[in-house]
Amino acid sequence: MEQDHNAQLIVTKAGGICTITLNRPHVLNAMTVEMFSLLQDAFAKVSADEEVDVLILRGAGGNFCSGADLGVLTALTDKSDADQSLTIINDFITSLHQMPKPVIAVIEGVAVGAGLNLALHADFVIAAEDALLQEPFVQIGLTTDFGGTYLLPRLVGTAWAKRLGLLGERITGKKAEEIGLIYRAVEASQIESEVEKLVAALRRLPKQAYAVTKEGLGRCQTNGLEYALAWEKQQQPSLIARPEFQTLVQAKLKRT
Repeated sequence: MEQDHNAQLIVTKAGGICTITLNRPHVLNAMTVEMFSLLQDAFAKVSADEEVDVLILRGAGGNFCSGADLGVLTALTDKSDADQSLTIINDFITSLHQMPKPVIAVIEGVAVGAGLNLALHADFVIAAEDALLQEPFVQIGLTTDFGGTYLLPRLVGTAWAKRLGLLGERITGKKAEEIGLIYRAVEASQIESEVEKLVAALRRLPKQAYAVTKEGLGRCQTNGLEYALAWEKQQQPSLIARPEFQTLVQAKLKRT
C-alpha cells in the first residue's frame, strides 16, 4: 500500500493487520481538527473491512501522542465549532471502543491527555517501561475527554482515577501496568517483539467469539460510554470558553 509520509495520519494494511500512525512527530503527534475527521474515516473503514484482523495504533517519531493540539483548543472558543469537533471526536471514539476486532495501542515516549485516552480505548496497550503517561486536563482548566471519565475508574478504580484525573499525576509505562491501566510494559527494545507475539495470539482466536465477548464486556457496565461522552461534550465547550483556560494555555505555549 502506498503511503503519504507527509500526511497527518498514515494508514497501512498488510497481511490482515492495519496500522494507523499519528504523524506529526515535530509536535509529539498532537492531534488537529483535520486528524479528528481522518480518524473518524479510518476507524469506520477498518471496522467494516473484512480483510483486517487486527488494528494497531501508533505514533511517529518515538512518541505516541501529546494530546489535542493546544492551538486547536484555543481556537474552539465558538461553541458551535467546539460542538462540531467534539461530535466528530465522540463518533470516532465510540467507533474505536466498539470495534469488533482486536485493537492494540503501542505507546512510546509520551501519551498525554486525549492521546492517552485514545490509546486506552484499545483492547491492549503495550508501552515502553519508560514511557510517560499523564491526564493533565484539570491543570489547564479542562475536564477529561475522549472518554477518559468513563475509562479511568473502570480501569484502575476510584482512588487511582482521582490521582490521574484530578491531580494529573504523571506515571511511567511500568507503573501503568502495575496499577492495571495498561496490558503490558516492556523495555523499549522489546516492544516490536511483544506486539508481534500479541498479534499472533489474537489471530489464533475465533473472530466472532472475540467480537461477541468484547461487545458483552462493554455492554455489561453501568453508566456506559455514551453517557460519559455526552457529559464530556456538554462540559468541554463551556470550559474552553472560560478565561482561565485561555490564560493557562497561553502560559503553557510561551514555555514551549
